[in-house]
Amino acid sequence: MGGRTDSARQLGHSIADAIVDAVAQGTLEPSQRVIEADLARQFEVSRVPIREAIKLLQVQGILNVTPNRGARVASFDPLMIGQVYEARIALERIAVREAMRAYRREPRLLDGLREIISRMERMARWSDWVEFRKCDVAFHREICRASGNEIVLRLWEALAQHITIIFGRELASERNFAVVIDQHRKLVDLFERGDGTIERVIEEHIVRLRGPATTNAARNRGQRRADGMRTLSEKG
Repeated sequence: MGGRTDSARQLGHSIADAIVDAVAQGTLEPSQRVIEADLARQFEVSRVPIREAIKLLQVQGILNVTPNRGARVASFDPLMIGQVYEARIALERIAVREAMRAYRREPRLLDGLREIISRMERMARWSDWVEFRKCDVAFHREICRASGNEIVLRLWEALAQHITIIFGRELASERNFAVVIDQHRKLVDLFERGDGTIERVIEEHIVRLRGPATTNAARNRGQRRADGMRTLSEKG
């Protein structure tokens, strides 16, 4: 019995990831209704793992579920997107600063980032945007892990699905593998050199597909939040 439950839960996680990919690619649109029966037919499964996936995505804020009215993809309106950017900037500023120390102590840890860039290059040759996007998310997750800051990593993971969707939809408007790869190489180079400008560069990297006004506003709010989190960390 427990094995079947675990299997349904694992399958539910896989289906949840597939739904996130669909939103990121534009197959599912913000505010679009998600119908259990349609998903069950699409994935050729019962409704049990579908409900597991919907429940998981509801907790993550990707789906909004209303009793008797079903599930819909979250709106991903400018306010939500701006808030995700603010939080991400604040978290990754802390992450790169603390990861810098780890990479200086153990330069071999940078091999993890280099391997992800190599995978990105392979995905670029195959024009595989889905896997390319996953590599991008993996790169930033690796930095958060290297920081050794468990709180930053947990909070970043809570945003990971939102980051996947927002980045995927914005990247689709550009579709330039080379620019993204070059920016990640630059980040590795800054880590390798111990260059303190990386906090500014990571912000510019995160918001590069946003308009100038949005970029400046997100940067300023992100800076204030990062400063506040740093103060709390120092007090702790």
